[in-house]
Amino acid sequence: MTTSLRLLPLLLIAVAALAGSTRASGRRLAEPAPVGSDWGATATSLRTQSGSRFVYVCPANGSSGQIWGTDTYTDDSSVCTAAVHKGLITMADGGIVTIEHLAGLASYTGSTRNGITSGNWGSYSGSFSIIGADAGGGATGVKMGGGSWTATATSFRGRNGGRYSYICPGGGRLGTVWGTNTYTDDSSVCTAAVQVGVVTAGNGGRVTIEIRPGQKSYVSFAHNGVTSRSYGAWTGSFVFAGAARIPGSPGGGTPPPTTTTTPTGTAPPATGTATGTVLVNGRPFTSGTIPYNSTVDVTKGTLLLKTDTGSLTVNGESSITAAFKLVRGTDNKKPIVELRLAKGDFSVCPKRKTKSARATTATTTVRQLWGKGTGRFRTRGRYAAATVRGTDWLTADRCDGTLTKVKQGVIQVSDLPQRKQVTIRAGQSYLAKP
Repeated sequence: MTTSLRLLPLLLIAVAALAGSTRASGRRLAEPAPVGSDWGATATSLRTQSGSRFVYVCPANGSSGQIWGTDTYTDDSSVCTAAVHKGLITMADGGIVTIEHLAGLASYTGSTRNGITSGNWGSYSGSFSIIGADAGGGATGVKMGGGSWTATATSFRGRNGGRYSYICPGGGRLGTVWGTNTYTDDSSVCTAAVQVGVVTAGNGGRVTIEIRPGQKSYVSFAHNGVTSRSYGAWTGSFVFAGAARIPGSPGGGTPPPTTTTTPTGTAPPATGTATGTVLVNGRPFTSGTIPYNSTVDVTKGTLLLKTDTGSLTVNGESSITAAFKLVRGTDNKKPIVELRLAKGDFSVCPKRKTKSARATTATTTVRQLWGKGTGRFRTRGRYAAATVRGTDWLTADRCDGTLTKVKQGVIQVSDLPQRKQVTIRAGQSYLAKP
């Protein structure tokens, strides 16, 4: 059976131990179905398979169930709740849990751990222990979404910009979807993934969605054997992170540029040489490799970054927070390295846009990043993404929006709220407003 998975970058990697990426012939294997895909799932159905291992999906924003025991639990306990009790995942972020079914014990001792209280119990006929878990959230920020073809995104409505990963088991049964490229959040995520072309119903796979606001309308389109339905106004949407627009599809559902991380092993890691104080995932860094999905802080230093897409020098200025998450993605089907601005204290920004607040804090810069180099790179703030080939530029998240400023070269800015592209040249700047 399956073994413990390595989730990061969360669920974008087809792990051989669970799904196997190819057979010897090169044919892709079908994605196995998790035994359970919600917080109520137990292991009682596995009682005849003691010693075997099984995978469960625990969606983010879960609710705790009943459990009995400590470290070894009765097999009618909630598997996901047991994983929280053991400290391997959280209800907020979810994750993937791998258990081993065991014979029953003469007694089970309860305890309180990580906000979960398990009960005592006497003799019981089946048990399980948790042998591995891959928590959602973490460095990538991608939380667990679901593990079946009926799973939707409605429970994540309003968490705009949040990313969630889904397992789509092989041999899936297509459901109903509304929209094209951008879908209503009550659509079947896996079925929408088939239409976009990131998985097939036969083999299934793993996908990551990004939550978006509701739209005034959603358009119908037929592609890859899936005919989506049209709909009027709806309160929540999702798109597939990094997925290309469906060829020939209507313009109503076009998502702005997004980035997906690259599976481990398909590209060489970035390398860097630091001057001053540079932190990688909170630890001092001088030189060496920098794993993708790491958080890099150059507030008090400068980093020469080298990747297979080019080289880039990044730094901060005036003690303003200069931190970013280093990720990989695609731009026009070509690899690109993206630096997503991170950290920063936005509590300095006014919640209400009063006249006095605008005057004193509108242009306050919360975080920023200077970059200079050549190659395929993109910086991304809250409201804009700047794609470059070789230039000297600033990306700054201010209280009133994301400012892109060019010292040298040309930059293509994606204004995310306005869904438009703007070209700015040396000496120019552009402010994308919320």
